[in-house]
Amino acid sequence: MIHSEILQEKDRIQAKLSGESRSVHEYLTRSHLAAKEIAASYGFRLQYAELPNQSMQPTRYARG
Repeated sequence: MIHSEILQEKDRIQAKLSGESRSVHEYLTRSHLAAKEIAASYGFRLQYAELPNQSMQPTRYARG
């Protein structure tokens, strides 16, 4: 397995967020906020693509 300072920091943050979160939704929300803060600290902002005519599709798990 490859080890680097970046991967160690990623693992540390993931463990921290996981320990603070009570659900997957909360984990994703905390992850998004952390990513936005990090981006701002480096002077850029996150921008997500907007896909026209793309509605949310149920996953195979949601279908039953």
